[in-house]
Amino acid sequence: MVAFIQVFWMTLKTIALSIFTPFFWVVIVLVVMQYRNKIAIERQIMGQEQEPMKELVLDSVFYGVIAALIGSLLIIFLGITIENVGLQYVWPLAIVLMFVNPRYICFSYAGGIVSLSSLIFGFPSISVPALMSIVGILHLMESLLIYIDGPRNTTPIFVRLKDGRVAGGFTMQKFWPIPFAALTIATGITITGQGVNMPDWWPIIKPAGIDLNNAIFLIMPGIAALGYGDLALTQLPEKKTRISSIRLFFFSIVLIILAILGIYIKLFQYLAAIFAPVAHELLILIGQREERENPPLFVAPDTGVMILATAKGSPAREMGIKPGDVILKINDIPINEPDDIIRILNERPSVMWITVKDLNGNYTNYEYKDPQGILGLGVLIVPKATSMIYEINEGGIFIKKLKEIFKNIFKKNK
Repeated sequence: MVAFIQVFWMTLKTIALSIFTPFFWVVIVLVVMQYRNKIAIERQIMGQEQEPMKELVLDSVFYGVIAALIGSLLIIFLGITIENVGLQYVWPLAIVLMFVNPRYICFSYAGGIVSLSSLIFGFPSISVPALMSIVGILHLMESLLIYIDGPRNTTPIFVRLKDGRVAGGFTMQKFWPIPFAALTIATGITITGQGVNMPDWWPIIKPAGIDLNNAIFLIMPGIAALGYGDLALTQLPEKKTRISSIRLFFFSIVLIILAILGIYIKLFQYLAAIFAPVAHELLILIGQREERENPPLFVAPDTGVMILATAKGSPAREMGIKPGDVILKINDIPINEPDDIIRILNERPSVMWITVKDLNGNYTNYEYKDPQGILGLGVLIVPKATSMIYEINEGGIFIKKLKEIFKNIFKKNK
């Protein structure tokens, strides 16, 4: 127990050291660039961003450090070293796959392909259990981040349904810098400084071709990044992210178990290499099918106006009005169009009584007072028609270009 307490503090110090490396700030710049797109969409649709860039980045760093600590401790507990893992093969392949479809940048696909190649053809020569354990731990961290931080600061959007109607929804776009602690091995040298005597059973995943009696494990800083992107059209973001995170959590646990069993029985290495891309793709396809088959949650009603989002600090949010609520009356005046609300606000009332119906069919009356006069509610309403349509692109650049080429060829032949 004393050994693991010492390892915990060493890991914490290493992560703190990672934050001050130049690579960490490069990742921060990339995170800022991604959040600029999110803020641009919010300004276009709502007229303002929901959270300033500073708050978004600080939240990402905070939750990223928590996930990094958990993942680093798992890596050290299993004894996974950066030697012979094969990340130098996984990264380039993941980038190539990204051009086919953005979601294929996930290490589940590239890691599975590299592992199968190693098992079947002997190239590259890597530790499949170690690589698959790394992939599993990365997804475990991602599942925790999605559960904790995924539903926060979602971006409202409008999409066009197949029948031509407009539906509201949310995009969940999150990016987390991961300053982690990694293990490496030094042999034949003398190390001065703090050392920890680990139990005889450690490491669980033993590096191949290394004499552990003469090996010294070193903890070194490393930098990674995790991202999450999803749409919530048929469910509230809180429910969508909760379901996604739980599914991903069990996926990662099963993958880690298969990888560890692969140390003792080689068949499980094949199972882990196949399970990673197949099961991950299945999770995505299940989520997409649920979105297609279930009815959209945010569609303009026949009576009243539906709220998709409320602005931070607005009267609507202070009253407790939520996404999906339908405003039926304001000061006993029926509301059926956004212009009905504007006409009432033009009179700058000092008191408002608002009757709403929530997604469960429950009715609630809200009251808001401002002696200076109420100038706005701060709500985004689901319209019956709009030009601000969010284009859902599930294909990658390569596939998109192929479609354009075949489309042009078809036009010429026609």
